[in-house]
Amino acid sequence: MFTRAVITDEISQDLERAADMARNSGLDQLEIRTAWDVRIDNMNVQELARVKDVAASRGLGIVCLATPFLKCDLGSDAEYQEHIQILRRSINAAHTLGAKIIRTFTFWKKGELAPVFDQIVHAYDEPARIAGGEGVILAVENEPACFVGTGHEAAEFIEAVGSPAVKAVWDPGNAFWTGRERAVPDGYERIKPHIAHVHLKDVIAKGPSGQPEATVLGKGDVDILGQLKLLARDDYTGCASLETHYRIKAHLTEEAVNRPGGRAFSEGGEEASRLCIESWNEMMKQVGR
Repeated sequence: MFTRAVITDEISQDLERAADMARNSGLDQLEIRTAWDVRIDNMNVQELARVKDVAASRGLGIVCLATPFLKCDLGSDAEYQEHIQILRRSINAAHTLGAKIIRTFTFWKKGELAPVFDQIVHAYDEPARIAGGEGVILAVENEPACFVGTGHEAAEFIEAVGSPAVKAVWDPGNAFWTGRERAVPDGYERIKPHIAHVHLKDVIAKGPSGQPEATVLGKGDVDILGQLKLLARDDYTGCASLETHYRIKAHLTEEAVNRPGGRAFSEGGEEASRLCIESWNEMMKQVGR
């Protein structure tokens, strides 16, 4: 059976508080994006040691670093080189923390994927080489704000890259958000052979704003319970990580969703994440755990 985690800044910038909630809720691991208002790749030696101690003292592993790698403009060499340095720093942090997975993206979506598909594949040549040499996995997340947004697109992309160091973070909520795919089961079945990690969020197709909006896990339109059952059916042994993106008293802006992290993003996350984890725990009883 798969292990379970949460992206900690969806709860709080106080990593100790987030880790306590994860442990007390029966989760197994942590996924780190930002903590104490510092992005994971920008943490110094002392901060990384503190992260490691927080997890270890609570019996939790660190499964993945949720980096912003290649959330930048395609075709800008300056931004690309900046993100190569983000990747190198992230890998160093991963080694310190014992994480094997680096979450990555496929540039800000500006237009259709097909005309730039080969260009994005080529942009992964150097990152794949670096990751292979360092013994880590680059897990490409399907993301509505980036070129690769669905399970089908992610599978085609990963197959084109053709590197054992490049796999997928499958996010059915994100795939549903695009409106281009029935995430469960269609997107999942296509991306399944390439999955290294799973993100879970739930989405209402049409919220009060008239647009897709995040909601309590298992209460939206994604069919999260169906996804969990499929993971169990297929003997998935990786990790599924809650990426809440839901707030009870406020609606996260598009900018906050696209560039998550920091105190303003985390505000209200603890209460929302608690509801999501409680619902997740109930669904896991139906899955058989």
